[in-house]
Amino acid sequence: MHEHVPSTIGNHDPDNHDAHNHDPDDAVPTGDAAVDEALARLGELSQQHVREHVAAFDAVHTALQDRLADTEE
Repeated sequence: MHEHVPSTIGNHDPDNHDAHNHDPDDAVPTGDAAVDEALARLGELSQQHVREHVAAFDAVHTALQDRLADTEE
């Protein structure tokens, strides 16, 4: 069973400077190694130049799509 995680979409607080400083080690594992690995890449964004973010998002999106396709077979 999956644990419900409340969405933070639309709850952006411009005065909360910690909102974008998530520690990847604090991430809750999904129980799926491929998904966890893909999501871990998002935790590396703060060490990358903004120009590299699109490629990282694209890679994560592709990895998640591939994993979803695997579950449908």
